[in-house]
Amino acid sequence: MADKKRILILTLVYVVILLYFSTRCTISLVEKASITSFKKLYSLYSQALSATVYEMDGETGCFFSSNKNFDSDFSKCDKFYKKFATNLRVRKYCKNNALKNGCVPVYKSYAVIPSCAGFSESMFNRYNQVFVMDDNSNIVVFNQPQNVPKPMFAVDSNGKLFPNKSGHDLFSFVIMRSKSGNYYFHSNITYCLPKEKGGIHMLQDIYK
Repeated sequence: MADKKRILILTLVYVVILLYFSTRCTISLVEKASITSFKKLYSLYSQALSATVYEMDGETGCFFSSNKNFDSDFSKCDKFYKKFATNLRVRKYCKNNALKNGCVPVYKSYAVIPSCAGFSESMFNRYNQVFVMDDNSNIVVFNQPQNVPKPMFAVDSNGKLFPNKSGHDLFSFVIMRSKSGNYYFHSNITYCLPKEKGGIHMLQDIYK
């Protein structure tokens, strides 16, 4: 009888260990796939940014300046995002109530710093505009205050699939403009998003 109990306990321990490592392996594979997807999206969004800048004759009216002597401009972000979206393959658009309407999942955590309120839980779920792509990735436009979009958006590289964490499958793109007029995305790819453990936060770490 004692031997049967011992065998049963050992079997249960084996199953638990097997499930644990199987789950960790699955999570690791999903996160690696998210990073691969991010690389493709970064290239795609960079091309879309260049196309939009060209269509707007170099004056998008939606950028943060990289030079302290040159002002940032948020005056035409509405117009910019409409044109930017047309240069992408958008499947669905949520003007508001993105969580209720199925455009975003629930994330592990959200921004709590006042200056980053555009990525707070309420803004993500209820007020920010969200574009969902053909591949189910999404773009969440940073608004602060409500209905005032800024030159920053969050990208979920695998849509509703887990882990739904900043630096793992959720990243931020900050639109910058140099003094010479060149547009690009800031190298900090979780700016205004929570810094989750094990996440990637700088663009150069994606391409190591």
